[in-house]
Amino acid sequence: MRKIFGHRGLPHIYEENTFKSLNKAQEICDFVETDVRITKDEELVLYHDAEIQTQKIEELSLSDINELIDIEISEIHLVSREQIKGDTNFELKISSKDDDLNKVFLEKIINLTNPEDIVSSFDWEIILNNRESFKSKYGILIDKENQLFESKAMSNLDEKLMFMVEKEIFYSRNFDLPLERCVVWTVNDKDEIDNVLNMNVYGVVTDIGDKL
Repeated sequence: MRKIFGHRGLPHIYEENTFKSLNKAQEICDFVETDVRITKDEELVLYHDAEIQTQKIEELSLSDINELIDIEISEIHLVSREQIKGDTNFELKISSKDDDLNKVFLEKIINLTNPEDIVSSFDWEIILNNRESFKSKYGILIDKENQLFESKAMSNLDEKLMFMVEKEIFYSRNFDLPLERCVVWTVNDKDEIDNVLNMNVYGVVTDIGDKL
């Protein structure tokens, strides 16, 4: 089944990367995609940017973040899988150089996820080095054409590895990855979404899930 992924929920209607946005998207999409970071006190938060008001999230505590944001901290503080009601692509935002903190980050995500979820990251190393530990699907993000050759080699060696592919890279003449394991991001035109899905990719990430 080709799947629609709500990009950070329904960002045109609700605050992105909040449980409200994600769960509203789950009512009309097959999946949601959300960004996850870890704080210095080892708490998980849903947040795209590396910084809040110029301060790095991995150097802030949860209480620090609560003081800096305009929404309720409970809307982005991830403590239980039950907070998000359906299948989810958790994109791990790895900014810290602290290996111990990143290890805790990964362990928390692994323990949290369901088998149908996807854990992905631009940090290929953290995904590839922990493939045997995941209970969920897992994948790498691709946003550069020069990553396609290496990705193709990996696709032959690991039949479970998924590929979260930026739209323009997907259209590249050098693209040759298994379509059934590809999720294309971010596509915000209805006809284009249909066209990409008709190529039999696994799914498409979009900001306009509410308009489909």
